[in-house]
Amino acid sequence: MISAFESMVRRYPQRTCFTYVNEAGDEAPYSYREVRMLAAALARHLQARGVQRGDCVAVDLPNCPLYVLLILAAAYGSFTIVAVNNRLASGEKLSRLLELERCLGSRIAVRVDEEDAPRLLDRAAALLAGEDRYDPHAAHTARPSFTARATAATAAPRSSRGLGRVTSNRAARRRRDETQRQDALEEIIHFAERSAHVFDAKTRALVMFTSGTTGKPKAVPLSWDQLCRAAEASNAALNTPGVGMWQAALPLYHIGGFQVIVRSLLGCVPFILYRRFDAARLLADAARSHVTHVSVVDKMLQDLLNEDEAGTLKDYRCILLGGAASNPHTLARATAAGARVFASYGMTETSSQIAHAQVTTSFDGGLRLLPGYEVRIVDPDEHGFGRLAVKGPGVFEGYLNARAAYTVDGFFLTGDTAALGAGRLYVKERTADMFVSGGENVYPAEIRDKLVRVPGVAEAYVFGAPDAVWGRRPVAFVERERTAASPRSTAATPQQFAATVRASLSTRLSKLYQPRCICVLDEFPRTGVGKIDRAALQALYEQRIEVVRVTLYRIRLPFARPFRTAKGFLRDRESVIVEVEDHAGRVGLGECVAFATDWYLPETLDQDVHAIESALAPLVLGEVYLHPSEASASFASCAEAASLPLAQGALEPALWDLYGKIVGKPLWQLIGGTAPKGSAAGQASVPAGAVVGVGAPPETVAAVQRCVEAGYRRVKLKVAPGASLAAVKAVREAYPQLMITLDANQSFAERDLDELRALDECGAAWIEEPLDPRRQPGVGPTDLFDRLVRLQRSLATPICLDESIVRPHDLARALQHPELRCYALKIAKMGGVQPALDFLRLARSRDLTVWMGGMYDTGVSKRLHAAFETLPGIEAPGDIGATARYFAADVTDPPHTAERGLVTLNRAGHEHGLGCDLNRATLAGVLVDRRVIERPR
Repeated sequence: MISAFESMVRRYPQRTCFTYVNEAGDEAPYSYREVRMLAAALARHLQARGVQRGDCVAVDLPNCPLYVLLILAAAYGSFTIVAVNNRLASGEKLSRLLELERCLGSRIAVRVDEEDAPRLLDRAAALLAGEDRYDPHAAHTARPSFTARATAATAAPRSSRGLGRVTSNRAARRRRDETQRQDALEEIIHFAERSAHVFDAKTRALVMFTSGTTGKPKAVPLSWDQLCRAAEASNAALNTPGVGMWQAALPLYHIGGFQVIVRSLLGCVPFILYRRFDAARLLADAARSHVTHVSVVDKMLQDLLNEDEAGTLKDYRCILLGGAASNPHTLARATAAGARVFASYGMTETSSQIAHAQVTTSFDGGLRLLPGYEVRIVDPDEHGFGRLAVKGPGVFEGYLNARAAYTVDGFFLTGDTAALGAGRLYVKERTADMFVSGGENVYPAEIRDKLVRVPGVAEAYVFGAPDAVWGRRPVAFVERERTAASPRSTAATPQQFAATVRASLSTRLSKLYQPRCICVLDEFPRTGVGKIDRAALQALYEQRIEVVRVTLYRIRLPFARPFRTAKGFLRDRESVIVEVEDHAGRVGLGECVAFATDWYLPETLDQDVHAIESALAPLVLGEVYLHPSEASASFASCAEAASLPLAQGALEPALWDLYGKIVGKPLWQLIGGTAPKGSAAGQASVPAGAVVGVGAPPETVAAVQRCVEAGYRRVKLKVAPGASLAAVKAVREAYPQLMITLDANQSFAERDLDELRALDECGAAWIEEPLDPRRQPGVGPTDLFDRLVRLQRSLATPICLDESIVRPHDLARALQHPELRCYALKIAKMGGVQPALDFLRLARSRDLTVWMGGMYDTGVSKRLHAAFETLPGIEAPGDIGATARYFAADVTDPPHTAERGLVTLNRAGHEHGLGCDLNRATLAGVLVDRRVIERPR
């Protein structure tokens, strides 16, 4: 490779070798001469740092010019590049490098990452500038920019005429500096020429790790000879020497991206290197610069097809498609667009591509081997499919950290299943992907092939998941297609789309091959090269919400003291605890906070229990959710529960609690909260408010005093016409600085305006629902929200909405009145966690005041509301105080408490989900009814 490169330097020193496009889209061209000088200088600098022939240099970089320069520097300096996947976590990178050092028996001499890159380039430029006293081990000091230094260093010497009069000392110094720079350049040139002359193609050029999706990542060593001969075979089939241009958009730390550079340098053609893949930018560059070749994976090709409004794809001479099994849906689109796509097969162990075929309407998956490659099919079945073994110029000689399998005659066993027919290679899938279900072999590739032919499916992945009855059953992930005609934002819910896919498969797959479940994603997780991240998808399935049992506990909790509101006395609280249990025995809790009668809202417990038992629970039992947010979308399709948000808001939060226990996170983190300042490490503590009922002034002041002494930072006073003004005034006089709010529970009318104005003078933060919707005024508006707006104009105290919002359409109507700017957020009324989060985002965008309300609920619902106080935009303490203020005992373990006015979420031993379990002893004492709904067997 160095010989070909040096030849281009001599023939066309100022011709562009490559152009780099950075993250912002800015371009920087590099000539052959500049690339040669910088690469050779890098090799010399690394030698000065102790890198010897045969040593390893770990390159932990994204696509950038330094990566290309280091590839050539490795050839000049006879050291080995260890390509580190730049997208891995630091621990993953370290484990791979430590594993490699253990196998090699020596340390990796240098590791280059993004932090080192500017310094390394600057030091190479210093060598070119002839700074003899420059110490490569010294701390970095300020110098002119690398671009300016490199340009000056690699430019031809200029005449010194016309400099004007200077002193002899300055002239002598300048001559000395010019001589020094010229000597440095000549020394680097001599080093490059000598290195090219003694270059040994048999030396190890590259160590690259396999992806590790089917096991531990393996270290693949490749020599220059293997890399170059593989590239030459590809060039012979797809390129014309010296003609065209490549686009390098695949990561260079993957073999498909690395080989684009090698093919370009050997083929004497320029290339464009991209920091990141952007389909629109690639197409624009292709049209402007007459690009001829690009290497992509399926997702990249899909993105290019989606962006190609101008028909640029058909102008490429070669779109080399690799990375995974071909996607028939993508190939059909590409063929229809007139794109010259070449499907290929290869892997890291074979130095990338070893076979390919142009995709046409008659393409059946058969690939032609590149010159010099041979294949064997080991242990073929009756259809000719068996284990694929290959031999050829780019095939490696064995892993550094694992044992590679070879046939007795030296063919490498790839791990893929394939067949040979009519001189063509048909690759099916990895042998390891096949699994046994009920004693029968199941090939995921056959199921995937049917899935990607379903309209609307862009990609699919199938694997065998453990099953108690069958041993393993197929599980499918599908990625929905995104086109301008059908954006995903307007698509069906994941569950609806999965049902459509399943219906399509029902007549095309045997029962054995029918997926156990179909999981729908808008976008698959992918590796740096754009391949499907199989490990991530399997992990996502392991974290699925698969409910097998829903239990409803109807309870009646007596109040410690009868509680008076504007609508009467409450002597006990009847509610329903919802418990969901998944396939692994984990449980999640929710609470139906409707009342037994319609005194507060028209929705009652009996209605909600019926809806949960007959509609919502069977829906959940029949679905698999990847995230609890999906449940709200599926509930929206349930007509029986459409008008019962409290029923939805009882079951949906239980799925969030369950999911927290599945993934090992507290609910407040799942919803995007942050621990407030002062919270203990790993916990979140939020301030609570307390509620005091209507009473005589002394009684009310005494109750408020108890709240203040307990640390509560906000006290809500229940108010009613003619019964509470004196008490509110007494509390304000006793506690002038206390945050007081008022709750009228829709008990006033316009005729009570004088009393409302008197309450207005008490300095409350807000007053909840002052107007009775049934007591219509004689004149003026009759719509409740119009009435509230009119009243708000007469009061300084903000009016807070609560009971007036009964159904989702009520909320939409309320939001049309910008004068009403305060809302009590009760999650159950919203229909659950996800609708509440959606509303909160909207409220923040409108700068509304939102605080967490309460429903005389147990520790299950209280904790749910407390978790929301960790979200931005919720500042006031909510009605999340200790349940002991109302009930003698709580049904949760631990009980819901508020020490010094603070609620601590997820105490030790209850770190995940809501942070509580059911107290079975307390539950037994207050249980009225128990109902169990199970998944049909």
